[in-house]
Amino acid sequence: MILGKKRLTLRDKRQLEFAEMFLKSPDKRGVLHLCPRFGKIFTSINILERMDWGIRILIAYPDMKIKKSWEEDFKIRKYNDCEVTYTTHLSIKKHVDEKFDIVIIDEIHLLSEAQIEACKLLFKKNKVVLGLTGTLTYDSEKTLYDELNLQVIGEYSIEQGIIEGVTADYEIHVLQVPLDNKTFKDYKGKKKTEKKHFDNISWVIDNNQRQGIDTMFLRLARMRVIQNSLAKLNATKHLLNQFANERILVFCGITKIADALGIPSYHSKSTEKQIFTDFTEGKGNHLAVVKIGNTGITYTPLNKVIINYFDSNAQNLTQKINRCMSMEYDNPDKKAMIYIICTTENVEQKWLNKALEFFDKDKIKYYN
Repeated sequence: MILGKKRLTLRDKRQLEFAEMFLKSPDKRGVLHLCPRFGKIFTSINILERMDWGIRILIAYPDMKIKKSWEEDFKIRKYNDCEVTYTTHLSIKKHVDEKFDIVIIDEIHLLSEAQIEACKLLFKKNKVVLGLTGTLTYDSEKTLYDELNLQVIGEYSIEQGIIEGVTADYEIHVLQVPLDNKTFKDYKGKKKTEKKHFDNISWVIDNNQRQGIDTMFLRLARMRVIQNSLAKLNATKHLLNQFANERILVFCGITKIADALGIPSYHSKSTEKQIFTDFTEGKGNHLAVVKIGNTGITYTPLNKVIINYFDSNAQNLTQKINRCMSMEYDNPDKKAMIYIICTTENVEQKWLNKALEFFDKDKIKYYN
């Protein structure tokens, strides 16, 4: 099949198919759940090109880097975005009284409760709604349907993407490390190992639960022990030394750990912003990031990721893992290698089991 002078790839054909699926849906309203690396923006442009010229478009996204991806893809496709209004999820509330021909909510699974309420107001005047996501848990899907009357009308899984060559195959290696029980740290004036401190907090949580006392703040304190874990830091450093000459992206939970790895780091406190841009463009071997670069960013070339910290949210972990699953045409046999550092504590093991729900269990290997 040829479009203009371009021979369509299988990815191009799938993008056209899902665009058609949306256009033929009742009221042109619903969510396209398309695996990361599929090309959600190109799929959306296929939809816009089939609609009337000069339509008013609202595109909402979680952060400015995703806006840049939209602008760049519009240029590639030579689509005039003069009638596009760009807004962050946070600022959707500013547009609830405006009328658009189509509203596109990118990374729709990231909407907060307040942003969902803003969408309810927005959708009263705007009936044509396209939700886009690469990762969607059952709970998020149910929320979008119950709260916004948006249901999934098309789905393209990670496994289908691998089979059809849209996204790279992968292996997940889980390195299980015990919390450090030798090095004493200062915890509010008391010298304890991180293992001892973790066990103390867990004992209080269990005791409070039996008495019906709220444990939220204690659970946050226990989570911070894992985020700050010396054992996980050392395991991450060991991997970085092992892959000293390879490109590695490291996801950390806090800036202190990212800065302690001995490699360039980028986060909200960073002063050298160019470090991140350079890495996405293929410059430099190692980079550690915190709460940045999970979505809407392509790193090329890259086939290894280390995840020093994760939570139980499968959507968050999937986005991190998929940063290294882009197909690289000069490396057709590429396999993404993901290394997850996890403590041997039951609470983090449970987080991991829940977070890996989107992935093939046969492709996950565990090491002590």
